Amino acid sequence: MSGSAHTSDSVLTSGWEMDRRPVEVVVISSQVAYGAVGNTASARVLTEAGHRCVQLPTVLLGTLPHYPVLHGGPVPDEWLAGMLDDLLTLDALASLRFVLVGYLAHPGQAAIIADWFGRLRDAVPGVELVVDPAMGDDDVGLYTDPAVAASYGEHLVPLATGLTPNRFELGLLTADAPRASGIDGVFEAAAGLVRPGVWVVVTSATGGDASTVANAIVTADGISTVQEHERLPTAAKGAGDIFAATIVASLLDGAELADATARAGEAVTRAIAALR
Repeated sequence: MSGSAHTSDSVLTSGWEMDRRPVEVVVISSQVAYGAVGNTASARVLTEAGHRCVQLPTVLLGTLPHYPVLHGGPVPDEWLAGMLDDLLTLDALASLRFVLVGYLAHPGQAAIIADWFGRLRDAVPGVELVVDPAMGDDDVGLYTDPAVAASYGEHLVPLATGLTPNRFELGLLTADAPRASGIDGVFEAAAGLVRPGVWVVVTSATGGDASTVANAIVTADGISTVQEHERLPTAAKGAGDIFAATIVASLLDGAELADATARAGEAVTRAIAALR
């Protein structure tokens, strides 16, 4: 559906909205009807932290793709571009602080989001883009179109102020293999992505021992640090979404990046522990 018989110049003056709190985050990722991943996981974290967010899907699925039945598919480009434009046209994002981009269904979506973000930045100075490039991991390898990896790097990484790849995804973004080089290799690869005002947090940055997960923080001021949190075995999906959303929520609360990263690791540990 496009357009409407009834229009208003702004959602802020329409009188139709039950929730009139300012939108602080736009989350753009997968949407699964049954499954705590993508937009569902990120929005829950942000909402529970007291931050209103708007969710836009890149793909709509009934369930996680791990089940024997699966229906749905990518959101048409016209829909995604139109929904993004509607938010700008209706002045819904005047108080926006962050855009969080996760899973992309195909490479063309990166260009759509990048074009929109450029216009958003003109309308809302100071808004930041955080990219969680959901492409794969060491255990299963690449689980998306290889062209998607290139599209993140071409269109979104140059606009981002924050990146949260895992070790495998860092290798895809940098055409390197830091997972084989230890923590020094991770730092070196991540440093190639930073510039003034940009940070990278690499999740599962090293193999480590069986009891901990190491996350590497690399910033443009040359500071590189490693944080560890408890490793709990699980087959459940969505940990990366919780991690990235918790960093954004913590930054909105005024936390420094190191503290935000620590909170994110703790949030993932709590979520997995609650499944036991």
